[in-house]
Amino acid sequence: MPALRSSVLIVQHPNPELIQFGADFAVSFAAARDAVKDFSYPVIALPSSHSSSHEALQFLEFLDESCALSQRVIVQNDTSADELRRLINHGSIFRVLDSFKDLKFDHTIQEALEEYRLRQQNSKLLQLVNEQNERLKRLTGELEERVEARRKSLEDAKERLLTTNERIEALHKALVAIHQAGSVGEMERLINEALRLVLGLSWTRILFNSQGQLQYQNGLPPRSPPTSPLPSQLVALHSAALMRGKESLGDIYFARESNAPFSRDESNFLGQIADSVSLAIDRLTKLEQSESLKRQWEDTFDAILDPVALIDHEYKVMRINRSFANRAGSEPERIIGHKCYEALFHRTAPCEGCLMMDQRPASDRDAGTPSFRLKPARTNGGQTAIFDVYSQKIPIDPDGRSLFVNVYRDISSQLLLERQLLETAKMAELGTIGSSIAHELNNPLGGMLNFLQLIRMDLKGSEPWFDDIQEMEKGAQRCRDIVRSLLGFTRKSAQDSSEDLDLREVVDQALKITELQTRAMGIKVVANLPEQPARIRGSFNFLAQAMRNFLQSSQDAISRRLKSGDRTPGIIQVSLTANKANYQIEITDNGYIDSRVETGPDIDAFDRTSLAEDGGGLGLTVAQQIIKEIGGRVEFSREATSLKADNKIEATAKISLPRPVFES
Repeated sequence: MPALRSSVLIVQHPNPELIQFGADFAVSFAAARDAVKDFSYPVIALPSSHSSSHEALQFLEFLDESCALSQRVIVQNDTSADELRRLINHGSIFRVLDSFKDLKFDHTIQEALEEYRLRQQNSKLLQLVNEQNERLKRLTGELEERVEARRKSLEDAKERLLTTNERIEALHKALVAIHQAGSVGEMERLINEALRLVLGLSWTRILFNSQGQLQYQNGLPPRSPPTSPLPSQLVALHSAALMRGKESLGDIYFARESNAPFSRDESNFLGQIADSVSLAIDRLTKLEQSESLKRQWEDTFDAILDPVALIDHEYKVMRINRSFANRAGSEPERIIGHKCYEALFHRTAPCEGCLMMDQRPASDRDAGTPSFRLKPARTNGGQTAIFDVYSQKIPIDPDGRSLFVNVYRDISSQLLLERQLLETAKMAELGTIGSSIAHELNNPLGGMLNFLQLIRMDLKGSEPWFDDIQEMEKGAQRCRDIVRSLLGFTRKSAQDSSEDLDLREVVDQALKITELQTRAMGIKVVANLPEQPARIRGSFNFLAQAMRNFLQSSQDAISRRLKSGDRTPGIIQVSLTANKANYQIEITDNGYIDSRVETGPDIDAFDRTSLAEDGGGLGLTVAQQIIKEIGGRVEFSREATSLKADNKIEATAKISLPRPVFES
């Protein structure tokens, strides 16, 4: 049981037995601290002197922390005025006495007790008032909260009513949009527009079960269902199943900004939208599937490189692919309904040899062979070609009406390659024959030349037949040079290896072969060759063959002009020049070339392969390939020789060959 305590604590009283009222005593400030720790005394009397004023101040500070309401009576002895002022200013000092023997000591203690009780009552009263104030504040706050809750409830009810009306109107618009949409994409757009103001949607997507997984790219709306976690920081997403009976068609997705997630009411409302979408989705799905199949068929049809046309029994074009339109030089919609021969070739009658009306079944025809071949013709697209036409009959009704699928295969390149191979074989055979003839002629010519030289040596020079013998010797020497040139042209070097050549010798040999024919035709050949050697590295035979082909092309062009009735003398000019990087060979003739043909740095622009009747024009292709293989290039140009000559122009083949760097 705790000890009874007095209401008064007296510190360092010199004669405690003189105190008539009940009090607790402490012999030192330390003992007083311990006593105050155990019990909060209402009144504390403590001494203060000059020597103990600091200790008394610390004790007062301790009292402020442990029992702030206690009344303190200071008994001062020799405390200075400043020290006493600090003690009094510290607070809660009830009275200052001169000594414990003061007659007013007991009365002062009694007054201090009454003051403590008064302050204690005031403190309790203040606490009670504060408690009542707090309770009143709490009740007032609760009342305000109830009033605010009631106000919010009324506002929410009003807002719900407005929202319900807006949703009814939005639902009506969405239903109309669903049934008016002609595609799934249009339905998505119309639904999103109808619900944007009501729900603040960012996008709406209808996705089927076969459309993969939902992904975000570049901020665009997704195109497949979300089977993987979605980036919630981007959008708030709501999905609703699209059902056709018990079958799941897919899902419809609604998205908006992530700071506005969908509520339960909004989810229920969007569920109604999903039910309406499910009713129309089957029709749109089948429609989109049909459109997709149509697009696939059209893309496949346009991907065929050969021109393809669907034609009726009256030659009217029903359907074409992109290649046919390009050949016809027009857009597909402008060709549909026109005659096929008119659209492709600008003809007024069906193509010669057309077997489109052949009524025989496809089984009676040779498999893999074309129905007919068109002669070389210029299409409306500006291309000259030869077509093999594969025509397939497609019956469409019992009345005999049919459609025909015509595939036009351009075989111009194939025929050109075949002619090139034939030309190569012919040149090889000609070389073999020429070589044999040259060998057979070389020995008799050598004997004749020897006998002529012996006869000339026996003559004195005054004989009347001396000049005839000299002319016969010159003729034999010329025949020998021609045979040697022919042997050099037809002879192949070992594996056609490259060697150091003099380009002048190559041109000279080609000219000698050409002069065998040009002299008899009355064509003049003029050569302008430099005095300095034109050293180059290559195959002598190949380069001579290339030069011979260029010269042959000029010869053929002049021959065609002469056959047309134009008797202007033919001339072929050959020049060889050199600069720091290249050798330039120019071969110019005044042969006939169709002036309607455009010129350019290629053989087709020169337009001599198609005009050559004997196949010689194909040699230009071989010649150009030989020049390209040694790093050279060929350019063709033309220039009118007279303003009044519509179809007479000079044609020039410019051959550039790189100059090699030889070690000194």
